[in-house]
Amino acid sequence: MPDEDPIMLSVSPEYARSILAGVKGVELRRRAPRIGRGTRAWLYSTLPVGEVVAILTIDQVVEAPLADLWRRYGAHTAVTREVFNAYFSGLSHGAALIIRDVQALKTPVSLSEIREGGAFQPPQFYRRVRAGAPEARLASRELHPVMRLAVS
Repeated sequence: MPDEDPIMLSVSPEYARSILAGVKGVELRRRAPRIGRGTRAWLYSTLPVGEVVAILTIDQVVEAPLADLWRRYGAHTAVTREVFNAYFSGLSHGAALIIRDVQALKTPVSLSEIREGGAFQPPQFYRRVRAGAPEARLASRELHPVMRLAVS
């Protein structure tokens, strides 16, 4: 469904830096977002950074038992097994968002700049970026590719 609206994906600054550095190719989530293969995503680095820093493609969303997620994707998550276990505490399954085609914004867009276009609240998890929404203006930003390794 690459024709669907892009999403905005919130991640902590530490993980945003890891994605931009090409170290993190898999974003973990306690529940799977309802998005199609090939969905474009604006990467929002949460406070204290508070900026949209990149656009990327969610190649696929994999839901699986936690042991399988770790075995298949642990090396691409930029977290330790202990952090992984703590994050998924109380669950038997989780989701892995496989990331590709990361492009950093030449100039990140601050939360205050997005809010100049209207009311905007950063998503806790993710949100669709609909035409006419304040954050839809991001589409005109200059990008540059980030080199990364493929996740299999």
